[in-house]
Amino acid sequence: MAEYMDACLLHPTLGYYTTRPVFGAQGDFTTAPEISQMFGEMIGLSLAQAWLDSGAPAAFVLAELGPGRGTLMADILRATNAVPGFTAAAQVHLVEASPRLRDEQAETVPRAMWHDSIDELPELPLFLIANEFFDALPLRQFTRTEDSWSERMVGLSGGALSISAAAPAAYAPLETRLGDTDPGDIVELCPALPGIITEIGRRIDAHGGAALIIDYGDWHSQGDTLQAVKTHAPVDIFETPGQADLTAHVDFEQITLAAAPARFSRLTPQGVYLERLGITARAQKLAEQLEGPALDAHIAGHRRLTHPDEMGRHFKVMALFASDAAPPPGVET
Repeated sequence: MAEYMDACLLHPTLGYYTTRPVFGAQGDFTTAPEISQMFGEMIGLSLAQAWLDSGAPAAFVLAELGPGRGTLMADILRATNAVPGFTAAAQVHLVEASPRLRDEQAETVPRAMWHDSIDELPELPLFLIANEFFDALPLRQFTRTEDSWSERMVGLSGGALSISAAAPAAYAPLETRLGDTDPGDIVELCPALPGIITEIGRRIDAHGGAALIIDYGDWHSQGDTLQAVKTHAPVDIFETPGQADLTAHVDFEQITLAAAPARFSRLTPQGVYLERLGITARAQKLAEQLEGPALDAHIAGHRRLTHPDEMGRHFKVMALFASDAAPPPGVET
């Protein structure tokens, strides 16, 4: 399944992210930064306060993983421009695999530097945001048998793509899951996640900083969560390979297991996080300048970001931070 996801999303000439516009009304889905500028403003001020609390280092890496069109980073930079010293000290780095998206980001964040991997970032204090990044990483799926695991594979049946099953076998990373699953249960693993989180944790422990991870998912993987979206509606994952977004729920427990020696915060619903940072007061201030359809869209955007029935509960926030530091504003230990 991981190989199928990787080909569908990042094939150089046929992949979803490499060949087509994917964000906003003309694309297939809308992320929080595209809904309202307030999302990036709140995150920017949280990171800026974490920078101040860490002693305002004179040079630091301000990084984003999977920055989309660059909207979030642009809003972060605009919101933090009034924080004395922050903009001058920030070295903006974007980790992006798609050349097409890099071109879009260059228009939005002209001062940025680009990388294929987090390993390429400078060894400086790191203040990082990953918004809807980990959900798009390729994953493997395993079905529990009596005392082992059968990996779910992608194959052909009657000329069409379909799910098939590998022969049951022991799989060391899932040995502990035999105690909390039953035969037939599905467990997902993201092979790339531990390495990325470990590298973030190492850098924060060595140089200071903080990371904010925002995504949909929960604690402890269970079940088949892989989904495809095309033109803002769900489709079968095999219906149009390379023409639909493929994502899966993030297992935040796996993030905590890989974070050491950095510390991690409690898992916080996005709506709670944004309210703690003052998004409603900011929304009211912005509303004073709006009327008609613009005001309606503004109110709807605030609701979509924060309400429990929308993104407010389904999306979660977790922070990584140094062992001798306080967590960034908006989250708790």
